[in-house]
Amino acid sequence: MARHHPPAVGPSNPRNSSRQTSPANQRRLLLLFSSLAAAAVLAAAGVVWLAGARRPRSDAETRERLAARRPRGEDLNLVVVTLDTTRSDRLGCYGFRGVETPNLDAIAGEGFVFEQATATVPLTLPSHASIFTGLVPPHHGVRDNGGYVLEEEKTTLAERLQKAGWTTGAFVGAWVLESRWGLAQGFDHYADKFDLSQYKTVSLGTVQKKGDEVMGLALDWLAGVKSKKFFAWVHLYDPHTPYDPPEPFLSRYPRQKYVGEIAYADQVVGRLLRFLHEAELWDRTILLVVGDHGESLGEHGESTHAYFVYDATVHVPLILRTPWGDRGRGRAQVSTVDVLPTILDLVGLPPQEGIDGRSLARLLLDPAADPGHVAYSETYFPRFHFGWQHLRSLRNGRFKYVEAPQPELYDLDKDPGETTNVYKSRSARAEILRLALERLAGSGKHELPERQSLDPDTLQRLAALGYVGNAVEVDPEAVLPDPKDKIGLFSRMGEAKAAAQDEEEDRLDEAIAMMRSVIVEDTQIIDAHVTLGNWLRRKKDDAGAVAAFKQALALKPDNELALSNLANVYRATGRMDAALEGYRSVLKIDPRNPQTWYQLATLYLDLGRVGEAETTFKEALKHNPDMGAAKNSLAAIAFSRGEIADAERLVRQGLALEDDLRSSRFNLGRILEARGDLAGAERLYREELATYADNGRARFNLAQVLRQRGDRPGYLAELRLATEKAPDFGPTFFFLAREELRAGRLELAADLARRGLAVDTASEVAPLGYYVLADVYNRLGRRGDADREVGRAHRLEAALRRHPPPRI
Repeated sequence: MARHHPPAVGPSNPRNSSRQTSPANQRRLLLLFSSLAAAAVLAAAGVVWLAGARRPRSDAETRERLAARRPRGEDLNLVVVTLDTTRSDRLGCYGFRGVETPNLDAIAGEGFVFEQATATVPLTLPSHASIFTGLVPPHHGVRDNGGYVLEEEKTTLAERLQKAGWTTGAFVGAWVLESRWGLAQGFDHYADKFDLSQYKTVSLGTVQKKGDEVMGLALDWLAGVKSKKFFAWVHLYDPHTPYDPPEPFLSRYPRQKYVGEIAYADQVVGRLLRFLHEAELWDRTILLVVGDHGESLGEHGESTHAYFVYDATVHVPLILRTPWGDRGRGRAQVSTVDVLPTILDLVGLPPQEGIDGRSLARLLLDPAADPGHVAYSETYFPRFHFGWQHLRSLRNGRFKYVEAPQPELYDLDKDPGETTNVYKSRSARAEILRLALERLAGSGKHELPERQSLDPDTLQRLAALGYVGNAVEVDPEAVLPDPKDKIGLFSRMGEAKAAAQDEEEDRLDEAIAMMRSVIVEDTQIIDAHVTLGNWLRRKKDDAGAVAAFKQALALKPDNELALSNLANVYRATGRMDAALEGYRSVLKIDPRNPQTWYQLATLYLDLGRVGEAETTFKEALKHNPDMGAAKNSLAAIAFSRGEIADAERLVRQGLALEDDLRSSRFNLGRILEARGDLAGAERLYREELATYADNGRARFNLAQVLRQRGDRPGYLAELRLATEKAPDFGPTFFFLAREELRAGRLELAADLARRGLAVDTASEVAPLGYYVLADVYNRLGRRGDADREVGRAHRLEAALRRHPPPRI
């Protein structure tokens, strides 16, 4: 755009320059000089002053004005912070007085606050898919946490920026955003490594990182790329359940832990702001903060989120700060799908074709504008997890229509809490919104989300192995129960889960009883059966767990969680063929699941199928290159083949990825021991046991090293400690039994041998257990019993010669 220059100012006739000017003329000249000075400042800032005097009339004109600004958008950095589970009305900048959020408030004070921003889904993964593609869920295809992947043909904000020269990095706080679900597209670096060993029960919703850990990783990366043009996405999961704010926020908000988590997240954001200022990046960085969804906190009977689409869970904060000083607040209806097109406008990239979102850049220049946007939201959570009807809604600022078996309409100006359904009295208005919803997202009847399913042959094999019987047939045209009518049952499930998480008071039995009462009332709830099965496993009730998982699979034979968990039970109880089929079936549904590839690989190892194990560990690494456990397992395989150098390289790679990785120091100790460095091996075995005292193999090897070094008391002490700390590792029992036999303590030797054989009848040292028993019986004069044990030892040795176990 051509720059306009003001005309020269001054007397037109120099000879008359000394002429006196009247007071009125002096005031007019002063105003003129002031106006021209302001124009010069605006021109220096890259703003076309004359054009800026009026509001832009179109998005195209808005883009023209943005292109004239300095610094240019194409030279700017971008940081997007997504706040998980954050209601807009729990932030100070949105009017809440019960929390201190000084950093978010500061961003709002220097930026633009969108007061009516709506999320597309009250679930983390599909909501983020909308934020970064500009598409509503029916168009990007991700409809739930897990089970859906953002496919590669979808274009993300990171891909657009990466292609245009930005260095890109993502730092996520929840396992549900792991790279395998497709959001890593376009990121040069995607930090999604989680320590699963600290969780008794692993699920998408529970595995997380604290905000300071996430931000620490992000700031380390930013420090390394600050000389480049970058895009960083930082995801803070802390406000999600369970609410557990660190001090001092726990003490400040003892009865409002959710609010305490938000205050903590604000402090974490403060670290980012300080870095941007100290690194002198603030004046060339766009900063956008957005919530992925909210939290009901008991409204409408829902304690958390995912179940309903009321504003408590879909009205989210959206704050945008630019280096150009755009400040204000807007009441216009906007959606989180508008983030991508807005950013593209601000950084000067061409619009993305074929998306649902619309740029909000025009509102920055004209906060009072009403672009006529609507906001779509949905939740299929009730359908997928409970067998109840899904919900969809459309919000236009004042009115909100909810499509349900009992349809709803709310006048948000008069009823912001959505407590009075005016559908019957305003049916015409509801019909307008219903038709608009269908134009945007389809009818929702014949376009139900499709998930990867299992083929008939696989289902037949699963049935033969005891996984499923006759599956329940559900008519796809059937109208399912309205979630409003089931909220009491849903709440009872929430209470049961809360009881199960209360480890301090050990309320697991109470939780199991509550969940069983839910199932009595509604036998079709898949999640109730799966959750019950998990709890029964914690109680060591394998038979009960199997029955619960089978009930879930009868309702949905391709339920990944039930399949995987049942495979785990079968493996633990020795049904290896069934376990193999279970893991393979999960991978047919989700072939990008690195955890299941890893489980399958370790099962192959247990079965002595080393070649298949190696291939499968590599497959796990393909889908998660940062899986240190897979590297460590490949190192153990290389060591078993005598490939010492490769083994050391792999185990060190694993340690670099996960410093506290189980068995990594044990494997490195074995490598040093093989090279004759007994002192180094002893040090590493002790380091392993300092973290993992139950590692029987490390304890056994440490005992052998001490024996070789002449420390017999230490050798015996470690064997005895191993029987206490690692009661499932048989070899220590056999070796200690032999020592007790030599000392003449026959009864103790026999007891140790029997305990060892109870957990190990297949290792290469297991025959020693039978020989110890035979020797004990022989000394007691029980020749027949002695001969029987010798026969058992000979048969086992013959079997081991035919099928030697792998030395992994």
